[in-house]
Amino acid sequence: MCGDLCPSGAICFEIDHEGFWYPAVNKEICGGCGICVKRCPIINETINEKARTPAVYAAWIKNDDIRVKSTSGGLYYALAETALKDGAYIAGCVFSNDWKSALHSAGNTYDDLDKIYRSKYFQSDTAGIYGEVKKLLSDGKKILFCGTPCHNAALMEFLGEDYESLIKCDFVCRGINSPKAHQAHVKELEQRYDSEVSFFNFKNKSQGWTRLGTLVKFNNGKTDFKNRYSSAWTRGYIGSNLYMRPSCEHCKFKKIPRVSDISIADFWGLQKDAENMKKGMSLVMINTEKGAAFYEQTLSLIHSEQSTLEIAASGNGCIYNATKFNHKKRSEFFKRIENERFSDLVFDLEGTSRYNVFFYEKLIIFAETLKAWKKWIINTAMKN
Repeated sequence: MCGDLCPSGAICFEIDHEGFWYPAVNKEICGGCGICVKRCPIINETINEKARTPAVYAAWIKNDDIRVKSTSGGLYYALAETALKDGAYIAGCVFSNDWKSALHSAGNTYDDLDKIYRSKYFQSDTAGIYGEVKKLLSDGKKILFCGTPCHNAALMEFLGEDYESLIKCDFVCRGINSPKAHQAHVKELEQRYDSEVSFFNFKNKSQGWTRLGTLVKFNNGKTDFKNRYSSAWTRGYIGSNLYMRPSCEHCKFKKIPRVSDISIADFWGLQKDAENMKKGMSLVMINTEKGAAFYEQTLSLIHSEQSTLEIAASGNGCIYNATKFNHKKRSEFFKRIENERFSDLVFDLEGTSRYNVFFYEKLIIFAETLKAWKKWIINTAMKN
């Protein structure tokens, strides 16, 4: 945001050894206006004065195909489709053409929506998006902007006013991972399958919503699928917090009220029937009156039921709590990643091996199968 904001163009971004970029000021052309400091969402701890204690819902899109392809219950897709039908633009995170990086982009077509929906679990390059959003708003366009809470805070500071034609959407963020870690993961997969990636899908639901699957397709027609037990990426992210951005451990935006109009997430902790648990459910928090009015427009596309903030927080601790790191293991990861295979390094730092992971996964599947059989036998016996 500060790069987009600087009137002298004096701010560039340098990439550190962990793959994260940080602002650097060219003092030879800096005009000394201080606007980058005055508008910094971290220094100012930006708040949305129009936000309130949220109204909370459990929801999912009625279109089953979109729901299954989505990360949780397909709520972002429903919000974005509502925006597009109203002639609005949507701005959010998309994969690069080679699937090795991500950036924020804006558009007003279903092709744009197809690129934006579904999660990308590493840092998006937002250079230029704040200026693009402001130009669209100044031209009288409506926009649905989606990003992390800190992205939304940065947009608020950049704009300096609350446009009625802008809907800000964030998500319950656990933390943003290193693009360098994602690139190391892709590099290993492309070497293993001797082909370039043609599709990358985090939180794929081939084995159900709670399995946190990662599906990767390659140009040679081969595919790779790993679930939460066998995926090195998921274990390194969810299990060990090995490659999150350092600032995520000190996040200033995991709190109520939120900075956005609408917040979405997986509704972890909510127990429903087997079909819903397989397809996924969304948590929705409506934070402003503007957000409530927009949510009303989506109701024809979704199933929505009232819930509470207490229930939401019981399964989504990151509404309030920042993720804590094992700094020794995290430091070790970035020391060794240049010279070791991504998955081998993650498993080693977890104190396990690829073979142990394989057998543990099979054991879990066997136990879950036995549980399902037992439930079927009991239900059959009760019916008879």
